Amino acid sequence: GALETVGRLFQGEANRRALTAGLGLVLFQQLSGQPSVLYYANRIFDKAGLGFEAAVGVGVFKAVMTLVSVRLVEDPKWGRRPLLLLGTSGMALSLLALAAVFSGGAESASQAAVIGCVVAYVGCYQIGFGPITWLVLSEIFPLQVRSAAVSLATLTNFGSNLLVTLLFETERAAVGETLLFGQFALIAAAAVVFENSKVPETRGLSLEEIEAQLSGDAAKK
Repeated sequence: GALETVGRLFQGEANRRALTAGLGLVLFQQLSGQPSVLYYANRIFDKAGLGFEAAVGVGVFKAVMTLVSVRLVEDPKWGRRPLLLLGTSGMALSLLALAAVFSGGAESASQAAVIGCVVAYVGCYQIGFGPITWLVLSEIFPLQVRSAAVSLATLTNFGSNLLVTLLFETERAAVGETLLFGQFALIAAAAVVFENSKVPETRGLSLEEIEAQLSGDAAKK
């Protein structure tokens, strides 16, 4: 039954490592501020009188950066891990810059600088976390547990998204923008460390090779 399938996710070194990598990716994807940064950006755009134009522009930019990721993900010089590491590192730097922009107070922050940081953050997210997380999830689990694993990851994704969205405004009011975005930058930096140590490269590998790699029978490519 369903409970038995979920239980098998925790059996065997390969399954446990795949579960750690998969759930870690979806948690960091949300806890690094993705829903909150875009929500806050929309308020900045509206305040600058750029609501509709900015929404269209950001949408087009996200599509372009996703296409860049799709183009590079099977490139022998790139692959899943490099794109994740590049994108998440860029997110951390963008968030750190955003925290610095707000260091003098929200009212004195340059709208142009805030918009620039947000656009950089969105671009980095769409290169890495956005598309690559779900691609890796579809590849690292054996077929017999994949549906249960992806369902658990999806539930974790929605739950963490809801948590970040609910807490954002309360935390912003309590600690201010600088500490809030600084916190997201630290989480994104932790995500880089996690990706480097826990997420395998799956480009060009068969299911058997991925399972062997996760079992420790093959060196990380």
